[in-house]
Amino acid sequence: MSNKILPEAQAREKMASIIQESKRRFTVQNQKTGMLSFAAEARYALEKISNSKLLLKCDPETLKDSMVHLAAVGLSLNPASQQMALIPRWNTKKNSFDCTASPMYRGLMKLATDTGLINNITAEVVYEFEDDGFDVDLGSKPYLIHKPKFSSGTSERVIDLVDLDKNKMIAAYCIAHLKNSEWPHITVMDLSEVQAIAGASDAFNPRKEGKKPSGPWVYWCGEMVKKAVIRRASKQWPLSDDSRYQRLLLAIEADNRAETNEQRTEVRAEQIEAEMGELVTEEQVAQIKDLCSTQGLDHDTVYSNYSVNALSKIQMKYFDEIEEKLLDRQRRYNAAKEPKPDPIEDQLDSDTTRQELE
Repeated sequence: MSNKILPEAQAREKMASIIQESKRRFTVQNQKTGMLSFAAEARYALEKISNSKLLLKCDPETLKDSMVHLAAVGLSLNPASQQMALIPRWNTKKNSFDCTASPMYRGLMKLATDTGLINNITAEVVYEFEDDGFDVDLGSKPYLIHKPKFSSGTSERVIDLVDLDKNKMIAAYCIAHLKNSEWPHITVMDLSEVQAIAGASDAFNPRKEGKKPSGPWVYWCGEMVKKAVIRRASKQWPLSDDSRYQRLLLAIEADNRAETNEQRTEVRAEQIEAEMGELVTEEQVAQIKDLCSTQGLDHDTVYSNYSVNALSKIQMKYFDEIEEKLLDRQRRYNAAKEPKPDPIEDQLDSDTTRQELE
């Protein structure tokens, strides 16, 4: 049920209560990433909601889902970090607004570099007046040259996908420097490709006649363009089973679903938990600790291989693998402790035995 029929003060109070109801599931997800503080994120969320009439009208349950999603991907609503935003989106199936936690382009860049697969990443927009200073080669030795002209006025830096007569953007690009790669990975999108992505958004391309384009692609078009080219680039980056890479995938996939509003299946807390996986139990943690202690092995040697900061944050699906590795190490450890036979002493014993027999 949405808040659209409630007075603002009452709707705000209800949203504050809903945020608190998300704490348990938020904490479950945050145990896996250890990135966020619930108290801080709850405060940022309430500040954002209090300043947005549309967010106040959102289905409260989708706010709860958004809070859980923050913890699952490890991105903050802190306005200073510009990693994540709460966006009200019209749900055509429910005929009401949904609150969605959408990564900003800086949030995607953080998730990308956090994977350890990418050393650094940048995304920029190219304008018409910079055309003579823009050159790109996507061959076997890719390079991109972009010489921005900062002296031009703001009228030359307009991005408008609704009124193309006002638009000055010609392209956008993303450069990712991959680990152990001599050459950068370059992705370029022209205006028509950006338009196609924006057109998939229900808010930008409303199905109802007479309804004007709205939403992030209208109000924060520059940010959305950069995010679009990063998402496009990510499709060709190296794959990994690492939990940090999975957080990047989860953020992008959820954002894609929210953008298109296609068969809108809200990112429910249960779904997020299923995608991220259950954690090891206390008994399994105790087993790992026992195996480590008998071998004189530090715990961080184990959990650091799974991109977490404690044994209790390891996903359950990795337990059998860890146990087998530790048991194998234990066998080798025990074998190394057994006294090795002395070949000279054995030879003497053999000679003595031979003499006795003679």
